[in-house]
Amino acid sequence: MQRATSLRLLFLLVLAASLTLTGAPAAHTQDAADAITPEARQSHGLYITGPAVRLSGPAGLVAMIHGARMDTAVIDLKDAAGRVHWDTHIPELEPQETGMLGDVPALIAALHAEHIRAVARIVCFNDRVLATRQPDRAIMDARPRHEGEVWTSWGTGGQWLDPWDTRNHDLIVAVANEAEALGFDEIQLDYIRFPVDDGTPFARYPHERPDVQRRDLLLGLLARIDSAIDIPIGVDVFGIQAYWAGDRSGLGQDLALWTAHVEVFTPMLYLNSMTAWELGTPHRARRLVQIGVQRLRDRLGPEPVIRPFLQAFEEGAEEWGPGFIAEQLRGARGGGADGYLFWHPGSSFSMVRRAMSGPARGLSPFAIRTRRSTRTEDR
Repeated sequence: MQRATSLRLLFLLVLAASLTLTGAPAAHTQDAADAITPEARQSHGLYITGPAVRLSGPAGLVAMIHGARMDTAVIDLKDAAGRVHWDTHIPELEPQETGMLGDVPALIAALHAEHIRAVARIVCFNDRVLATRQPDRAIMDARPRHEGEVWTSWGTGGQWLDPWDTRNHDLIVAVANEAEALGFDEIQLDYIRFPVDDGTPFARYPHERPDVQRRDLLLGLLARIDSAIDIPIGVDVFGIQAYWAGDRSGLGQDLALWTAHVEVFTPMLYLNSMTAWELGTPHRARRLVQIGVQRLRDRLGPEPVIRPFLQAFEEGAEEWGPGFIAEQLRGARGGGADGYLFWHPGSSFSMVRRAMSGPARGLSPFAIRTRRSTRTEDR
């Protein structure tokens, strides 16, 4: 990937320190992207929960994706509730198995037979089950009256694994390995960050290294994952991260540095979570997505795939309906996105289906060869 010489030198210095911290192979210093096809670059899809897969089965899942005119399924492999939906061989996670995905290789084969890509969503440090079962690898509560208790996020309401504990890095690498072995085309890492909410002043990190910055720690983890698998790596990031350079809020995410190991960036650009965005102005949903994607593209350059998560649920939406879905797609296209995904917490996409047969018909896929020109449309 093309970058300024100074940024490349900075990256190499940071990477060397990070690999030493996490125990990654010192010989891995290349930053070449994993292969991603033009079809994958333009992919557009839906987020599918474990329970939704169990309820629908492979045939129902295919019908859901095709019915919404999509070509990609982002499937919960390890979710934010700490549930593990496949038959894992990772000892720490075996007690958290649900079996909701059934025969995963057969499921993926059924999707591939219908030309549908399968992306494994892997929730990283937000794991209330493992953190409670093994508190020695969790973030702890720093308040005197709560000594010895696992810290609870005021934002997610759950417990977190300590990002400084390299055993938790080992776990994430192992999950990524199993995802590739199961046949997934890509992984999508969520909650690959430090918690940032009103309760974090009371969070204590037992394995913290004061001499290492958060961004260097997570960069080292991504380097390890990149060394371990050959399929593309995607990351979910806060929508606000699309607007900010660097790591202003302490998440540990410096997206410009991450381009060495991450092929796909998915900012979560929901009007629901950015309710104060340009209040009183028209086309708020479209502008939120368009400007967020545009700013992220300007920072990351033309090579990384930008595939935002768009809002497919009513809460926080203005003028909910097919037009709301279409407005977001116009924003993604106008901002220079490669593709897009739709998020509904219960995987209910009737409004997306209506939109794609109505006002959003013909808006996708986005033509990569005209991506630069579309970035100036509708501004």
